[in-house]
Amino acid sequence: MAQYCAVRDRLRSGSMRFAHLDATQLVKHAYGLVTDARRKGKRPSLVYLFAEPPRVSASDVARHRDEIATFAEAVAGDEVSFHATSYWEWLATFPAEAGDHAAAVLSHFAP
Repeated sequence: MAQYCAVRDRLRSGSMRFAHLDATQLVKHAYGLVTDARRKGKRPSLVYLFAEPPRVSASDVARHRDEIATFAEAVAGDEVSFHATSYWEWLATFPAEAGDHAAAVLSHFAP
């Protein structure tokens, strides 16, 4: 957990800051996942699933995605793997049988 510890320490010292990403919460989740995974003999993965509603400005969406990339790079290769995807990207992977559900979720976030 060296990379997550380093991110935790950088967040605590203020040398790493995020405006749109709650990195502290992601680190907390990673610690919880690794504890449970070790007890169960599993490989932990942290998936960050996020929405990008149309009312959010393009610049804020871009900044959020940049912060996700920075966080992902900082924890890459650690015991808890980190993955991030938007609802739009995730729903696009649904099989045809789940199309109605995906459309309902997307319509909920539509303007």
